[in-house]
Parts: sequence; C-alpha cells; structure tokens
Amino acid sequence: MKTFDFKSGTTVMVDETQIVIERSGGKSAMKGLFAGRAMGHMTIKMSAMTGVIFFADYLVICASGLPTPNDFKLTSIAEIKQFPNCIVAKEQELEELYQYLKGFIK
Repeated sequence: MKTFDFKSGTTVMVDETQIVIERSGGKSAMKGLFAGRAMGHMTIKMSAMTGVIFFADYLVICASGLPTPNDFKLTSIAEIKQFPNCIVAKEQELEELYQYLKGFIK
C-alpha cells in the first residue's frame, strides 16, 4: 500500500484494490467543517475508477457512482472542491498521486 500525506491534513492510501481517502486529521477536518467539504473516510474500489482529473490545487478521482463535474467554469470550482472524491492540496503534492493513479487506468 502506498500512502500520500498532504499538508492539508488529508491522507490517501492506494493499493491494487482500493483508494482510501482519509480526512479525519485535525487540520483537514477543521478545513472541511468551514468549507463544507466532505470529512471522514472514503473508499473507492480500483475496479470502479474511470479516470483522474488534476488541475492546479485539486484532483478528482472519477469512478462509477461518484459525482463528476458537469463543467469547469470558474464558478463551479468551489463546488468541485467539495466533492467527496476531490482532494485539495498543493499542486506539487498532487502531481505524485496523479502520476501513480494514472498507472491504474486501463
């Protein structure tokens, strides 16, 4: 299992079968509370993953049954960042996770 710890307090753990997004750390939980972002744990089956969207300071894991953006207008960016399958962090931090997840897309 590969683990990605972000300064935002979010931890993402990835193995061949699942992606676990954990936002229960103090900093991430507090940010989530004020920003209206999803908190707690989320597990996504690798077989359900259909794609990954990475732009600037957020990464969206697209998977069957999960919300995906209908458009990418500037007005919708704040909404996208509130999706439970969206990880918000610095671009440099997300780059490594993006490259890793890309390898699982067939």
